[in-house]
Amino acid sequence: MDQLDQFTEELHEWSLKGKEPRIASRDLRYFLDLQEKRLKRTDTVREEEYTHVNDEIRGCAYRNENGYSSRILYREAIQNISYHRNGKPVRKIRRPVDLYVTFTDKEGHEDREYKCPNCGHTLTALQAGDGCPYCGTYFETDDVYPCVSSYYTVSSIVERAGLMERMKKEMIIAGSIFGSFLFVTCLYVWSDVILIYRIIGALFFSGFCGGVAAFIWYMFRSFLMLGKLLREAGRAMPMMKTLRSREKMMKFMEPYDPEFSYEAFEGRVLSLLRTIVFSDDRESLSVWEGNRDLSSFDSIADMQYRGAVDIKKTEERDHQLRVEGTAYLTDTYIGRTVRERDEQIRFVIVKEAGSSAEPGFSIHRVSCPTCGGSFDAMHQSTCPYCGNPYDLKKKDWIIQDMRKA
Repeated sequence: MDQLDQFTEELHEWSLKGKEPRIASRDLRYFLDLQEKRLKRTDTVREEEYTHVNDEIRGCAYRNENGYSSRILYREAIQNISYHRNGKPVRKIRRPVDLYVTFTDKEGHEDREYKCPNCGHTLTALQAGDGCPYCGTYFETDDVYPCVSSYYTVSSIVERAGLMERMKKEMIIAGSIFGSFLFVTCLYVWSDVILIYRIIGALFFSGFCGGVAAFIWYMFRSFLMLGKLLREAGRAMPMMKTLRSREKMMKFMEPYDPEFSYEAFEGRVLSLLRTIVFSDDRESLSVWEGNRDLSSFDSIADMQYRGAVDIKKTEERDHQLRVEGTAYLTDTYIGRTVRERDEQIRFVIVKEAGSSAEPGFSIHRVSCPTCGGSFDAMHQSTCPYCGNPYDLKKKDWIIQDMRKA
């Protein structure tokens, strides 16, 4: 089993049993925990599964920087999402998608040593992933690389695999049903004609009209696909402005961070937005500096990234890098019904100029610059060991403001 399949299977298991994907990063597992808690409050179960398609197109894109490497694996798939409440189905979604999963790896991480909290045995990070070989204890470490730092899907127009075969079957069925109906009708209506001529005439007429019916069905299905294509094009039209976002951001960051990764930045923006949207206590979040009322996000059950961020403005202000942008998402709301809605979230993201973010940096395991103590900085702005303040902006991006467009 390859890593992409391993992740999708673990993600499916999480959606059913709440067992966190072992291959996911701590940041991604944290978001999944937040999402699971929100679903439980509404007595809703959300099952997410990705299945293979015949002759699927798949590939990989690589990037290396600062001792880290990232691989974006992608393939065609069928996304199946179902919502159940109190054991009863609420909504089922089945659609063809292109699935993108970003794996982050760290050079030499497999040789890092850990100590088993149960028996004290020393083992490497690679061994820790399978539990202590002496006492069998599983314990949480920081990210065990390679790990999945982000994933998203892009909807396809149609399910490409087997499309022509399905169209042929539908045409045969449409032509056969209409032709059979005409054949019986002709035999009944032409009752005054000699039987042999009646049969020959009915066969010829019903065969010709059945072929016309098959062609009409083909045209009808083609117009349906054209309508879907135009609808998807209309959905994607606002995202055309994002085409230069990568170039704009890379040019802006070049003087401050020559090893800047746009893919890592894009994943960071998505992670921050999801964390803030699904958090129950936004006031204590160290990644949120805004004072805007975000209660309109409280009924969101899922955020599907549409694969585009529009970078609108970049500037350095008071020795801080400030970026304004818009993220394009499909949000799922849970109320009396479950509904999806395309939305845009505008954000302002900041960090201190001169700091370089590591692609594998995790806010859940930061090191205090004063005493070296390690702690989770998601809800803590001061070191629990020495009491000195920890300014996350010196290490990575945080959200200064966000709202629906």
